[in-house]
Amino acid sequence: MKLLILGLLWAPTTFILLTLSMMTLLNYDRYQDYFGSKSVKREILYFDNEGKLSLASSLVPSQDARTSILKKFLASYNSPLIESTDEIIKQSDIYGLDYALIPAIAMQESGGCKVLPPGSHNCWGFGIYGDKTVSFNNYSEAINAVAKTIKEAYIKKGLTNPTLVEDRWTPSSKGNWSYSVNFFIGKIRELERNYHAT
Repeated sequence: MKLLILGLLWAPTTFILLTLSMMTLLNYDRYQDYFGSKSVKREILYFDNEGKLSLASSLVPSQDARTSILKKFLASYNSPLIESTDEIIKQSDIYGLDYALIPAIAMQESGGCKVLPPGSHNCWGFGIYGDKTVSFNNYSEAINAVAKTIKEAYIKKGLTNPTLVEDRWTPSSKGNWSYSVNFFIGKIRELERNYHAT
């Protein structure tokens, strides 16, 4: 009698479990989009470890991953720019920039927004020459201006890596600026690798 009951329970239970497993497998892509995956395939402009700009279809961290990575990076330097992480990613996407570039320049120019003209929200040394200082109402406005300028005045004119950008951004630097920007981009890449390893 017990075997008959077990047999009757086993068949429908097995059928239900197999059906649910197949439905989950068939909808895997939809579940990944909903719950978020660690990487997405995108065509982006990015700076590699040698500082060269490339256009490629590449696996890049998903939106959530980039936010987590950038927040971890900025938190490690106690940067007030951490509150603008989403804006950095948004403007980088709008202008087709590597999302690591804007915070890397901010780290070089102002220690991640720690040393800047009072009330300027200008962490990037943007338009600061001698006594002249360009100020913004907030970090979002500054990030938009910097991203747009990098795209329009630098990348579209063939200045496609930090070394080439340096020649116009800060001509007197002679390599130190681009070395530092690449260093901070490298730190973000390291966090990406560690993120993917988990």
